[in-house]
Amino acid sequence: MTGVQTCALPILVQSREIPILGFNLGRVGFLTWASYDDLAPALDALVSEKLTVDRRQVLSSSIISANGDVQPLPNSLNDVTIHKGGVARVVRLDVTIEGETIGPYSADGIIVATPTGSTAYSLSAGGPIVVPGVQAMVVTPICAHTLAVRPVVVPAHYTVMVEPLPPWAEENLLVSLDGQTSVRLHPGDRVEIRRAPTAVLLARFDEQEYFHRMRQKLHWGDLSDRTLD
Repeated sequence: MTGVQTCALPILVQSREIPILGFNLGRVGFLTWASYDDLAPALDALVSEKLTVDRRQVLSSSIISANGDVQPLPNSLNDVTIHKGGVARVVRLDVTIEGETIGPYSADGIIVATPTGSTAYSLSAGGPIVVPGVQAMVVTPICAHTLAVRPVVVPAHYTVMVEPLPPWAEENLLVSLDGQTSVRLHPGDRVEIRRAPTAVLLARFDEQEYFHRMRQKLHWGDLSDRTLD
């Protein structure tokens, strides 16, 4: 995988669970485990089967119209986001988790993320980091209009439903998948999000552990730019 967007991964492998070894040709590259300079040793490790394969949870989502029609959307490795498409303004969204309404959200939008996606858009919006391997989903509001709303972590087998409330249902609202593909919502539409039955398999070098990558790529706990008085 060189320069392949995360949204394309579940589509490219077509639920066949083919291991993917990512090469970082950009900047952060949190999902990639090697750079161009590591190509030769990476291929040697691949041939000698010295790579570790991680199963990464994937999200399956659908748009359900007011008359009950279901429009399946492409699977997402990182997140599914419901947000305003035009002028930046607060919208009101009703969120139901496993059939129970947890209340309307007044925010710029809602992010439903996998543990893999917890270090992407959800983290920027104030969501927690969830270590891959934890079977969970993170529901994170984007710039919530109240301090009483915070990110929620729920079991991966739960179903999350997001429904725009009037009059915001008439607005230009979008469903974005991994920040790459967007679909417009129409009045009366709801978005259903659940764990997909298949996973994305990411290959890595054994010595490259998750928290090491957090320190290296996200500069976790890095205070090197500070001086002691």
